[in-house]
Amino acid sequence: MAEVFEPDDRMRLERLSADLAPGFRFVTPTAVFDGPDGLSDAFAHFRHDAWRNAQLRRTSAVDGHHGYFHFTWERLDRGAVAESGLNVVQLDDQGRIWRVISFPGAGPEPAPE
Repeated sequence: MAEVFEPDDRMRLERLSADLAPGFRFVTPTAVFDGPDGLSDAFAHFRHDAWRNAQLRRTSAVDGHHGYFHFTWERLDRGAVAESGLNVVQLDDQGRIWRVISFPGAGPEPAPE
């Protein structure tokens, strides 16, 4: 996912295409983005707002089985956490990323006492 911040358009789309399955879809609460171009567009404003110095980092282990996995993440702006969430990912039969369902604001809930 960090490839979405690659400033060179050709290189960014080439790198994204290498890992994404045909028919790839990125689903957020507010929009759906298709293919490498769509994923790139989903993060365009973070790339173009240079003041943000936006970065993504995974904040949990990757837990997966049967072609699905999930992890938590944070997006940093200027080194400070600006948003966090949970992504659920589905792979295709060749192990390429087919779907990413993003839940901003979600994350591990504290265990009940």
